[in-house]
Amino acid sequence: MSKRFVSKRFGIGLLFACVTALLLPVLVVVVDMIFLHQTMINSIYKNVEDISDATEMPTTVTSFQSGPDVVSTIGGSGDGLNCSLPGLANMFFHGMKNRHGQSALVLQRFRQACVFHDLCYRHGLATYGYNQNDCDRVLQNAALRLCYVWNPLEGKARCQTESKMVLAGVSLGGSDAYRAWDRSTYFEFESDPWRSNGFSVSRVVDHPFKSVDREKYRDEPDQVILNFDNVRSNLTVTCVTCKQVPVLREKTSDRYDTTEELRSVGITQLPDALLQHTGQQLSDTSPVWLPPRRRHAAPHLLVDSTGKNHLIWVTRNNPGDTISCIVLADTARLLTYTLPKRDNCSSDAASQLTMVEVDMFATSPLVMELPASKESIFAIALSVSREDDGSLSFCSRSASRNVDRPPMKKDDDKADCIPIDKSVVRNGAGLGAFQNFAIIRPGQQILFARDIVTSPASLWTRISRSLRGIKYSPDGVMLVIDVTAASAEKGSVKPRLKKAVRFKIEDRLDPMMPISRNIDDLRFLGLENTENQVSVRMIDFAKENPAVGDVKLEMNKTEVNLHPSWASRPLLVLETRGPNPKTRLVFSRGAIAVDPHKPLDNESEIVESPNLPFDGTKPQTESLALETLIFERDATPSSDKPFVKKSAVACVVKYTFRRHEEFPCYRSFDPKRPMRSSPAARMQASQLLVGHFAGRGGYGIAFPEYCESGPPIILRQNEDGTLVPEKSLVGAAGTFTRQVTCDPLDSNEYVSGPIKSTPDMTISAADWPYQP
Repeated sequence: MSKRFVSKRFGIGLLFACVTALLLPVLVVVVDMIFLHQTMINSIYKNVEDISDATEMPTTVTSFQSGPDVVSTIGGSGDGLNCSLPGLANMFFHGMKNRHGQSALVLQRFRQACVFHDLCYRHGLATYGYNQNDCDRVLQNAALRLCYVWNPLEGKARCQTESKMVLAGVSLGGSDAYRAWDRSTYFEFESDPWRSNGFSVSRVVDHPFKSVDREKYRDEPDQVILNFDNVRSNLTVTCVTCKQVPVLREKTSDRYDTTEELRSVGITQLPDALLQHTGQQLSDTSPVWLPPRRRHAAPHLLVDSTGKNHLIWVTRNNPGDTISCIVLADTARLLTYTLPKRDNCSSDAASQLTMVEVDMFATSPLVMELPASKESIFAIALSVSREDDGSLSFCSRSASRNVDRPPMKKDDDKADCIPIDKSVVRNGAGLGAFQNFAIIRPGQQILFARDIVTSPASLWTRISRSLRGIKYSPDGVMLVIDVTAASAEKGSVKPRLKKAVRFKIEDRLDPMMPISRNIDDLRFLGLENTENQVSVRMIDFAKENPAVGDVKLEMNKTEVNLHPSWASRPLLVLETRGPNPKTRLVFSRGAIAVDPHKPLDNESEIVESPNLPFDGTKPQTESLALETLIFERDATPSSDKPFVKKSAVACVVKYTFRRHEEFPCYRSFDPKRPMRSSPAARMQASQLLVGHFAGRGGYGIAFPEYCESGPPIILRQNEDGTLVPEKSLVGAAGTFTRQVTCDPLDSNEYVSGPIKSTPDMTISAADWPYQP
């Protein structure tokens, strides 16, 4: 044997040994992951609470109307709503079939949990105070329930493991997607905020007493902003735009010494709690006495066909059942007197508020108006627990009628559920209807049910799906359910599946939300965020094959493309009321100013000058840029014209305060510690409101203030469309002040680029997520 041959064999052997040494550990890890992944997952992640009712869906994402003109609020930052699980995740999950022998891929079967998780990561901190662990625990709980519903015969231990695997997959695929105070923005999506320690929410409503006494309230705006503070379901309400006008007399012992405001809500005799009362101003903070021992969410705003504003709470009693407490209120009652005699959720409470407690057979009931019904407001829900095959049922119950006890009527404390007798929602085919926001109109509910069950395909397609998954869940059906009032008193309402439209639209456009409140208008909008711009897309589901179209935006008579930063805060879709209604799109964006030359963790400089405020301590300052862009066009159903810029403004908000690191409202934002909020961080993330609350009924936009119970930033719209701050400087000198300065925004080039610094600010590129 030649030396050359021996040397060649030795070289090949050495190469093989080296390759084996490199690949063998990887191969061992892959084999371990495939065959031992369940053991690994169970050793890392812990079980979540078991559930007694394994037949109902997890909490569904819920939309809330913030004002009478608001049709839709589009959150999610234009990044779509889907599972961030890698496509190979299907290999690690048991091929569990449902009770009908149907299969589903992981990204589709658990998509409902992933949708909630996406919104929680992007908006949970700014809205509900959810940290990353809160979002992950909610995901795991939802995945557990989805596993049970998919196949109730599957062992609960198996579902505990699969819920952990979903959490592990999302943690690996999107753990860095969680947004702290540098990027999180306000968007309501949670109907049962049980993990929240406290949150605030605002509603724009018609003035409660202007029609009662026009002279007394002549200087008040036509609409007001109510701010609700919810601290572990202890609620208070404050009219933050109301003036100090008395609504209760001071220290009277005469029960009949009432005011016009009290008489307008039916109080003709003062209850004991109001005798010798110290008086109450319309702008005072008042408690909202809702039934205790429940986790109250934000109130739904429902504007009925007569124009009356209702504020309605729909609250689950506990996570172990589907019994809900429904509370009907209005602004006048909330700002006068809500103290009940008993803590029941029924007429036995003897409250000024209307209360009823019923089993809705669903985790996220909603409210709907039926204009032709004597009891016009109903609680409604979709349920899969009423049919043995998991088909959809439409459940409803009057939100105002007292419960009749046997023998008067049996099961009157339960919703009436009627199956939707169509093949598109039978045998579990409608489970996708719980993955997206339900659209509620008077007498109509619209749902987007993306397909969960895997469609039949060739062998190679099935193998490809198992390896790659179906990332964007494109296939689905839009369900339009018309609801009519019962013909007999206390009868069941009649749901009818009016329209079922198949579509093929990737969930990168989710959430898709309506452009109009007109029940015959099936045009929906979605945001699509790309690397260089955010685009508004429109889909008309009245067409046989709905397709995605572009919505054009014009500024200075030319088409304009918006920078992706305009999608960081939710988009408001408005439809004005009146003889010539307009559709408006309201964009906003913000950025905290960070001075790179000034350390944020330095101690405040002590200054001896007696003329300085803050007791001789040099004041701390913090600023942010806050910009708003409003486009408008006629609200006619056939309109395909571009939206034209109506108003645009760029504001600088400057806070000055005495520094105290332990309090969020008295410290500057530190990009190195983004989970610590500050005044500018909270304002950057704040809710956006629109209504007639500026001056004497003037139109404007508002950003609520979350520090020092201060008034919101209100930008009043002038006749020429310009937006100006109603108050430039607010606060108490020496403690906390806020200054707002604004300039018109009229450059196409500017709105197509990232938000920039001003002469008074330096914005660090590293701290703005979309800065190129």
